[in-house]
Amino acid sequence: MSFFDGVANTVVTMGQKAVRSATIHTAINSGGSAQSASFTVDIEQIPGLITEYQKAQDKLGEILLAAQQLKKIAPPGDDEVSQRLSDALGEMAGENEGCLSWAVNDARARIQTQIDQLKAAQGGYQATDENASIRQV
Repeated sequence: MSFFDGVANTVVTMGQKAVRSATIHTAINSGGSAQSASFTVDIEQIPGLITEYQKAQDKLGEILLAAQQLKKIAPPGDDEVSQRLSDALGEMAGENEGCLSWAVNDARARIQTQIDQLKAAQGGYQATDENASIRQV
C-alpha cells in the first residue's frame, strides 16, 4: 500500500477488487471539546459525497433564512411581555455564539471544510494515479 498526502491506492491480488480510498481528517464535537477524527472514503464515491454535502449546505441556507426572519419577528402585542418575547426570539436566532444563525453558519463552514478536503483527496489521488501511469518515452 502506498500513501501520498492522505490518499491510499491499495493493490490486491487477482480475483479481489482493488479498493481506492482517501482518508479525510476532521474534528468532532465531544461535549464542547473538539476531538480529532478521520474517515476513509472510496475515491469513486467522492463526487456523490460532495453532492450530498452541497445539498446539506443548501438546506442549512434555507434554515439560515428562516433564522434571519425570526430575528425580525414583530411582537404579537403592544405590551411589554410581547416586546420581550420578540426581543428574546431575535437574540436566540442571532449571530452570537451559541445562537441559531451562528450555529448554522458554523455548520456550513464545517461542511465546506469537508468538501474542500474531499476535493483535495480526489485531486491528490488523481495526480498520484497519473504520475504512476505508464508513459511512452
